[in-house]
Amino acid sequence: MKQIAVINDLSSFGGCSLAAAMAVLPAMGHRVCPLPTAVLSAQSEFPVCASQDLTGMMPRYTAAWKQSGERFDGVCTGYFAAAAQIDAAEAFLDSFQTDSTLVLVDPVMGDDGALYPAYDRAACDRMKHLAARADVLTPNLTELCLLTDTVCTALTGGLEQITALAKPLAQGRCVAVTGIPDGSDLCNLILQNGDVAVVRAKRVGGRFSGTGDLFAAVLCGGMLHGKTAAQAAQTAVRFIAQAAADAAQMSVPPRYGVSFERYLPVLCDEVTHYAND
Repeated sequence: MKQIAVINDLSSFGGCSLAAAMAVLPAMGHRVCPLPTAVLSAQSEFPVCASQDLTGMMPRYTAAWKQSGERFDGVCTGYFAAAAQIDAAEAFLDSFQTDSTLVLVDPVMGDDGALYPAYDRAACDRMKHLAARADVLTPNLTELCLLTDTVCTALTGGLEQITALAKPLAQGRCVAVTGIPDGSDLCNLILQNGDVAVVRAKRVGGRFSGTGDLFAAVLCGGMLHGKTAAQAAQTAVRFIAQAAADAAQMSVPPRYGVSFERYLPVLCDEVTHYAND
């Protein structure tokens, strides 16, 4: 059993962030240790959202876990409610990152060519600094552009252009560019150790909340079992596709996310296959 610290928000509605990681990673045989950046009544796409910023708690978690002598095989970061939280995450890595720690950074900054409200250019620069410490990066297309100082509207060449853009980021680390539209498919572009793979899934329903968090959690869980990023991404896509198909069939509003819980046994089965490989 590997121990993984997950630095992300806790949203009561939306099937995302810590709620996703705290279900997925134990299903894959790991111990998840949540470090919440904020608690929210619902993810931010809901019309009303009550929230509490937990920036002040983050150093206290770090200090308590350090004093307790905890060690982490993996660290995953997601949404930060304030730019200062990125610095707190770096301080966490200063305390716990070793040569054997798998650090996955989901550089949550924006989507559809626009920054999220909590971010400005200064916060993006902080995120670039955190991303430089990652073993695995999982940006969407907007975040890939932000990390590489590229104008999003300049992406016109499809997967070939996106691959060229991601390659410099993949020097010494894995990069998984998620949610790339390609006809009727959504693609995940995986660059690892000089290899390039495209993991596809059919687009089903709307853009469901939390699917990026589910992908990152499964990717981390699989890689900690010794799988390549492409192998772990295949597991993630199979898992999410089944949950998304159910949500679409039941006409679940996309902001509620996918009903992934019923498919957690899929991940348990995958881990069994991993052990037999």
